[in-house]
Amino acid sequence: MKRPPLSPLRTLARYIAFTLLYTWLIGCITPYQPELKSLDQPVLIVDGFITDQPGPYQVGLSYTADYTAKAVNLRATGAKVTVTDDTGAKQDFIEVAAGIYRTPTTYQGQAGRTYKLTITLADGKRYESTAEKLKAAPPIDKVYDEFSQKETASGLDSGFDVFIDTRDSPTPGDYYRWRWTNFEQIIYCGIKTQTVRGVTTETGQSCCQTCWDVITCTGPNCINTLSDEAINGNSISREPIMRVPFTSYGKYYLEIEQLSISREAYLFYKSVENLTVSNGGIFDAAPATVKGNIRSLTNAGEFVFGYFSVSGAQKVPYVVDRLTGKGSPAVKPAVIPPGPLDPCVACVESDYRTRIKPRWWPL
Repeated sequence: MKRPPLSPLRTLARYIAFTLLYTWLIGCITPYQPELKSLDQPVLIVDGFITDQPGPYQVGLSYTADYTAKAVNLRATGAKVTVTDDTGAKQDFIEVAAGIYRTPTTYQGQAGRTYKLTITLADGKRYESTAEKLKAAPPIDKVYDEFSQKETASGLDSGFDVFIDTRDSPTPGDYYRWRWTNFEQIIYCGIKTQTVRGVTTETGQSCCQTCWDVITCTGPNCINTLSDEAINGNSISREPIMRVPFTSYGKYYLEIEQLSISREAYLFYKSVENLTVSNGGIFDAAPATVKGNIRSLTNAGEFVFGYFSVSGAQKVPYVVDRLTGKGSPAVKPAVIPPGPLDPCVACVESDYRTRIKPRWWPL
């Protein structure tokens, strides 16, 4: 039987789900783009967080619309972004790239405090998040990895599965989220392409500053959350964090975060997860559930999507020793070194590149 077409609201909701996943996590990748002819104007998407770990913290502001090569134009630039706690103390976010706002590294959330986000766009529109209390997270007891090889349609997938062990707190009503970040120090911040007599060559252009590539999870399976409803007070064992690719014998540096999130944040992330894997059936979750904790102060009827998360966190470093892998790594082709006269290229702050030294680098 042929499925009926998706309603405009469900189409919008599914679009938001995919957009959130990609713009939150890597920023530069073109996400899934269905047709949205029913939308009269772009919808603001807000993604931000603070924790009780050392900053900086980040808020991303963007709009729904066709994602093309001009996607950077969809970032909301020139906004004033501020977080305020329940004592009235305020901290401004600084715009470090188009639509990307960060706090100073000296600012840090505190367990027991309540926080909310306020946004004033360049056109004067104002927005506010629901206040959330920062609840401390339990420690990560153990991090470990296991090498495995899997047959796939495209060949043999070799990699290292990373797991953590932890323990839920004895009180009921705890909700968790896990995320990871891989940092890789880079030599080249640009690639120069030249074609001479029909032969094209690429050479790397050195970074002007010390620079790291920032790699995070992408795709619909990256929202990793858990409710303690069925395991209250018990151990959480072999919680999967990520799969490290076997592309080198070099060490793979990770920072793993265990977040204690609110029930509202948990329901939001589960809604996004459900919508990305949904097949459009009649028993799907209602699209309205994807709406987060941001509301417009200028127009009460305006749709706003995204979430400002206030989380207790435990962050730990972990290094995967890929020398323990079996067989040969799927080595990526190396970039040819630059010539002596090539100028350096600036390390530009973005979702996927930073000049800020990782917290435990080097271990």
